[in-house]
Parts: sequence; C-alpha cells; structure tokens
Amino acid sequence: MPDWVTNFFGGFSIGLANTIWKAAMALIGGLLGTPPQDFSPDAWNFVERTLYPWSLSIGVSLLNLFFLIAICRAVSDLHHNITLEMTIEAFVKIVVANVIFLNLFLLMRLILSIAAAMVGEVFTTQSADLIVDEMDIGSTLFYLLFGIFFVLVAIVCSFLLLLTVYSRYIKIYLLIVLAPFALPTLIGGRETERTFYAWLKTFLLNAFEIVAIALTMAISFKIINAGISVFEGSGLVGEAVDGFWDALNALFTMIFMTASVKGVNSLLAKALAL
Repeated sequence: MPDWVTNFFGGFSIGLANTIWKAAMALIGGLLGTPPQDFSPDAWNFVERTLYPWSLSIGVSLLNLFFLIAICRAVSDLHHNITLEMTIEAFVKIVVANVIFLNLFLLMRLILSIAAAMVGEVFTTQSADLIVDEMDIGSTLFYLLFGIFFVLVAIVCSFLLLLTVYSRYIKIYLLIVLAPFALPTLIGGRETERTFYAWLKTFLLNAFEIVAIALTMAISFKIINAGISVFEGSGLVGEAVDGFWDALNALFTMIFMTASVKGVNSLLAKALAL
C-alpha cells in the first residue's frame, strides 16, 4: 500500500506511538549501564560528602551502644553462663564491624560498579520497532478505532519502565545513607543482627536488579524480533486483516515487556531469597 495512504489512515498514531516507545527504550538503554555515581554526579556527591558522613558519625556511636547491649544481655541471661566462645564471638564481631565501617562506602561503590559492568555485557540487543509491516484493512480499522488508546498505552508503558529504572537510583542513594545505621546491629545479638542482614539483602537486590532488568529487556527484544505472534488470524478473511493482528501484537508487546520488567524485583526476591 502506498506510503501516503498509510500516513493518512494510520500513520499518525503508529508513528507517534513508535517514536515515544523508541525514545523511552533509547533512554532506558543508556541508563541501564550507568552506575549511580554517574547517573547524577550532584546527587552522588551530596550523598557521599554530606549525608553519608552524617549517618556514619551516628553509626559509629551506635556501634558502641549495641556492643554494650550485647554484653548486658549476656550478663543478664541467667539460663546461660558467659563462656569464652561468647566473649571471643563478641570481640570478633566488633572488629569485623569496625573493618567494614572503614571500607563500607568503597565496598558499596564496588558492588554498584560490578552490576553496571554486568549490564554492559548482557544488554547488547537493539529494541524492536512497533511499526506494523503490513498496512491493510485490518490495521486501518484498528488504528481508526483504537489509535488514541494505542498511543496512550505507549506513553503509560514507557513511563512505567522509566519510573522503574529511575526509582532504583533513588533507593540506592537512600540505602547508602542507611548503611551505617544497619551495620552496628551486627554485634547486638542474634535478634538485632537481623536488621543488618535485611539491609544487606535489600542493597544487593536493588544493586543487581538492573542486571535482571537488562536480561528481561534483552530477552523481550529477541522475542519481538523473532516475530512470535500471540494473536494471529487464519483463512482468507484473516489474511485480509493481518494488519489488525500485527497492531494487536504490537500493543501486547508493550504491555508484556512492561509487566515483565515491573516484576523483576519480586522475582529476584523470591528466587534468591533476598
């Protein structure tokens, strides 16, 4: 079908939705391999030079407090005697906590850099277009009836994907600030040390979530480029309206990929017990 016919009947909604989708995919692709320290240098400097030193000073004070709590708890426990093993364990924990305190920020930065490097290795697939290859009666009818809805889905899905990637950086900045508050609980006893492990799991989950997002998007792009269709017509009537099914598949593609990316966090949490 001539290009002018395509542009007249459905080109506007097709082109607008595809432009929005491609722009969002290009922006997300650039962000996936960007570590938090490069995402917003101003925000990172604020966290590193202002917020983290403030929380670190409080965390060091809490370290002594939780050590005293652990000692008092052991002394007041009349059912168990204070043994040499308990004493050694307490001192080992406080030494380990102090060593971690000295290198905590460097360790977090190293983990975030590793996650960004892993994304660069796995995210090598170009995003697929949403343009319908065959413009016929079916696609014309689809875009006349649902053209505005198609554009709205492209806007909403693009926004949700961008929100998922952007919000990860905010959460990581906050987790860095919270790290000195969580670390002292490591020496507070069996109950309180769960706080540190909870922070550690949450940090690792958010740090490597971007790798799972990159894998999800790469796999989705491969599925799209392979031309696998969820909706497909058959027979003479179906062949006459193939464009309708192509448009419907393009619509499903955006929703399918957005839902997959949004579910990455919960999938990692369940699969890796994070």
